[in-house]
Amino acid sequence: MNAVKRMNEISRLVEEQGSVNVNDLAKRLKVTPKTIRLDLDKMAEMDLVERVHGGAILKRNGISAFQIQARQRTNVPQKESIARQALTHIEPKDTLILDGGSTTLPLARLLNQQFVTVMTNDLRIALEVVDRLNIDLFLTGGKISSHRREGIYTLLGSDAENMLGRYRVHKLFLAATAVDFENGLMVYSEDLAETKKAMIASADQVICLVDYSKFHKQAFTPFAKLEEIDILITDSRIPEEDIRALEERGVKVEVAK
Repeated sequence: MNAVKRMNEISRLVEEQGSVNVNDLAKRLKVTPKTIRLDLDKMAEMDLVERVHGGAILKRNGISAFQIQARQRTNVPQKESIARQALTHIEPKDTLILDGGSTTLPLARLLNQQFVTVMTNDLRIALEVVDRLNIDLFLTGGKISSHRREGIYTLLGSDAENMLGRYRVHKLFLAATAVDFENGLMVYSEDLAETKKAMIASADQVICLVDYSKFHKQAFTPFAKLEEIDILITDSRIPEEDIRALEERGVKVEVAK
């Protein structure tokens, strides 16, 4: 089991139990205690757990990478403003991919008038738009995320990736768990990273929707370099130096009001 999969499992256990022990994890995951300590140190650096003697506990006053229902309740005004700004990029008869996430879902809610084609791997987004006669809806198919107990209802795996590879769309509205200026866009699992890579490969234009609370953070798995993004829409908390740094990498930054 590689480091990403170990940290996925550790995060799941921390969510379920509230705390984990180094020796117990070493036996469960069939690695040395030293390896587990390194994993926990890395997760603490990413603000996913709080290190304590002999193990780790659930981050106090924090929100884990998996708790999408909790994340949907944070930074709500910023996410709604980002969605409104994203809507200005949608034109009649556009073909779109809406990536799953707590920032793309508000965009789906705004698609009331536009006659567009939407492909998504997110069941929440699909349910949001399924009754709208102005939208032709495609689901990627694939295996539903094993983290559905945390409120994540995305479709992943080779079936989803193959479906995405069969089509070409005008615009991808992309989500990310973290934006790191060294590692790029990051998420919490390899399966999700591979699906996002397939989305990027299928789109003429990549528009990333991410509120500023996700900047200068890390998750488990990088899936895109910053240079692969055409437009990044974020909220007004972003400082000028970050805007300049992104624009120097070829990313157009739009600040939602």
